[in-house]
Amino acid sequence: MIAASVSRDTLLLVVKVLPTAPQILAHLGQLLLDINSGLSEVTELLRRDAGLTARIIRVANSSVYAKGAPASSLVEALARVGFKEVYRLTGFAAVAQMSDQKLLLYGISGARLRENSLLAALVMEALAPAAGIDARMAYTAGLLRSTGKIALDRLVREDTSCPVLPADVADVSEWELKIVGMTNCAAAAFILGEWRFPGEMIAGIRDHYHPDESANVLAHLLHIASGVADTARFGCVGEAGYWDLSPARLEAAHVTDSDVRAARLQALESFEALRAVVA
Repeated sequence: MIAASVSRDTLLLVVKVLPTAPQILAHLGQLLLDINSGLSEVTELLRRDAGLTARIIRVANSSVYAKGAPASSLVEALARVGFKEVYRLTGFAAVAQMSDQKLLLYGISGARLRENSLLAALVMEALAPAAGIDARMAYTAGLLRSTGKIALDRLVREDTSCPVLPADVADVSEWELKIVGMTNCAAAAFILGEWRFPGEMIAGIRDHYHPDESANVLAHLLHIASGVADTARFGCVGEAGYWDLSPARLEAAHVTDSDVRAARLQALESFEALRAVVA
């Protein structure tokens, strides 16, 4: 069991052993902002991670994207899905690579974490236009909101004295501070900063459990999207008590109840088709 707070140097060591896919996703986002970027630059970037490349080809060959003969190379896979869909597809592959094993600290399977992340991301993407937020950034925040859990799990994985999160814990952050010395939201903010994701997204993930008046719109929106995932029965242990879908919260996120209901339906429709893809 970890007795002291987690230091910056300790987290940096964890960052080094995490999959590289999210870092590539961050670079891809920057690359796609450049109108002069082409498929060759995107392909070169994605090829830096053989595991990610293999997952992208697998997703491109899934029933969601399949058209004609199976893609046998990254170039064929990207050509199949289309340039505009490259980021979403890479995001699917990245979250699958990140959560490829059970999180022993939290007592949840990698599949449950992937499902929660994917559904939150799809809700975020659907709500982004109404909230006035970049859809790609909103989607990424949903996908990576639990990055800190993956990191803290890796940190204590070899510590046999570390307890497993009880199923009846109401406040996962309070439990994390007691057991590990850091919350998963704080860990995520540090790691995503190291990976050079946008500051607005990092702040949104950091604050999304309890966004106050000083929190940005993305934090409020991620709070709502996480709540929607929870009400759809794809929530995470220790978080159910956080989510507030009141009119005041919706107003802070610049969305309406109608927006949320529409986004939920849209996200669940896509989710059913995509959940097997990130399995």
